[in-house]
Amino acid sequence: MKKFLAVIVVVIVALGAAAQFVVPKVLTNYLKNLVTNFTHAQEVSLTLDALPAVKISLGHVDKLHCTAADATIGDLNLKQVDLEGSAIKIDVKEILFPTEGISSHEHTNRCLSSAETLELSGIITADSLRDFLAAKVDAVKNPMVAMSPEGIAVSGKVKILGREADVQLGGQIIARDGDLYFQILHLNVENAVLRRINLDKFLGDINLTEAVKMPFGMQFRTVEMRNGEAFVKATR
Repeated sequence: MKKFLAVIVVVIVALGAAAQFVVPKVLTNYLKNLVTNFTHAQEVSLTLDALPAVKISLGHVDKLHCTAADATIGDLNLKQVDLEGSAIKIDVKEILFPTEGISSHEHTNRCLSSAETLELSGIITADSLRDFLAAKVDAVKNPMVAMSPEGIAVSGKVKILGREADVQLGGQIIARDGDLYFQILHLNVENAVLRRINLDKFLGDINLTEAVKMPFGMQFRTVEMRNGEAFVKATR
């Protein structure tokens, strides 16, 4: 009988240790891997805090903080991405025993049952927007980008009727329907033969985050233009 009770005590202690140390580590690694896979960042740091700490074993997190340097969302590079959350409820069972027959995106969303706040912020630099436009907008060659609180100025080269011309685009980054767009507000083309042509009637928006499935149902909400960069924010 004493041996049996001793075994029970050992099992209870082992379960308690697992609850306090193993499960929080599993949750931290799971979320860190999720951010790494989503942002393709080389360096990701993530911490979960709760008081008492054993609450994390039950999926209750008071504070979440994550930083991913040199991140990529879709085809858009961000100098840094920060993820902050509070009063988060995580479905530990879904993480340990994933539901069969659902997509990985749906599985990810199920893992986060609720959150009082969940916010992702990032920084788009002028260089990253230049690289995006160079890769995605074939008509504009060798684009140069300048950012300021007043907006974005893009200059480059285009071919019209077989002749090379200078092009200037003016616009801003906006958040709409959960996505980020480069909204072109004015467009001018100029060369020695054509002189200056205003093409504002051909204006449109370039989707910067097309087909990106944000985790946990987050959507981009706000954009703040700054000198040399744009600060973007997404919330759940």
